[in-house]
Amino acid sequence: MQAVNYTTTIDTVTDADHLAVQLPLQVIGLSTMYAAALQFIQRRYPTLAPDHLWAEVAGGVVLSLAPVAVAARRVRGLDWRHYEELVWRSFVAAGIPIILWQLGESVLRRREAEEYLRRTRRSVVEYADDPTPLANRTGDREGGTDPRG
Repeated sequence: MQAVNYTTTIDTVTDADHLAVQLPLQVIGLSTMYAAALQFIQRRYPTLAPDHLWAEVAGGVVLSLAPVAVAARRVRGLDWRHYEELVWRSFVAAGIPIILWQLGESVLRRREAEEYLRRTRRSVVEYADDPTPLANRTGDREGGTDPRG
């Protein structure tokens, strides 16, 4: 049986190896805060989302790449293979909270749609077969009143 020298084993862990774990964890934390901020903004200002999606994506890319760039400047002797690995890990780490947030939003939208369909007073078939012109139908919209008085 061969003896293991723990001191040399610990010394072989380089800064690049340490970054391979530390950096994605930091990016996950930043991305979670970014997702929470985006959720708050979208709830508070719902009309911003469709027109400013490009800004959300650009912010996410900066959030993914900035920590890698800072780490690359800080660690001496980081070769391109480690740098490329850190970029990929950072993109994956940044994407996880954003994807989970969007999946949660999808579930909420589906629940709201199902609840709306349950609340309607008329079935879809009755609504489709009604010969009354749409402008003359009353109460079809939530909180709708009779437009004729």
